[in-house]
Amino acid sequence: MKTEIALIHTTPFVLEPIQKALGPLTDKNHFFHLMDEAVLIRMMKDGNTEELTVPWLTGLVENAVKGGAQGVIVSCSSLSPAVLPVNKISSVPVVRIDEALYRTVCANTKNPAVLMTNPTNEQPARLIAEETKDLLGLNTLPDFFVCREAFQALLDGKPAKHDELVRQEIAKILKDHDGIILSQISIERVRASLPETLRQRVHSSLDFIGRTIESMQI
Repeated sequence: MKTEIALIHTTPFVLEPIQKALGPLTDKNHFFHLMDEAVLIRMMKDGNTEELTVPWLTGLVENAVKGGAQGVIVSCSSLSPAVLPVNKISSVPVVRIDEALYRTVCANTKNPAVLMTNPTNEQPARLIAEETKDLLGLNTLPDFFVCREAFQALLDGKPAKHDELVRQEIAKILKDHDGIILSQISIERVRASLPETLRQRVHSSLDFIGRTIESMQI
């Protein structure tokens, strides 16, 4: 019998790349998806606070369990600060999709940077970077870059403009850094259009999705 795993998303832009990454893992697992854009909208309007996100994510996880989930992966990095408190009260494991990403890249890169487009992701990205720094015994945090114009272009229905702005930002960052952590899956799509010399230095949580599933120990 396959393991039932639910994934919680806050934007439809992540569905296609996530489903592609999960494809090789469907021999042992069955995946289903919960989508809730409203929490992201609230975070953008009211701020990314645990008072907002913990009860909201708790409800989403409870619905996933009602659907038969034996484990839950939260793909939205803006929700990551709520994952640990929710995991403590959940009847099934709840994990952040980007834990393995940060730990692997920070351990193997001398001067990494973190790139995001959604401003609600900046605080969560700093929190998981600080957690990773302490866990690995590192001396410094990565540098953080927020490409707000790209996120707005995506919201405005201009994906080509979004992709071009992200490409420009990646090329600029890699002049001074030897690796980039893509803090959101919604910008992972840009990697395919990068020159190989740049693409191999740009990392996404989807590169480690198998390791994320293993970490739940279901």
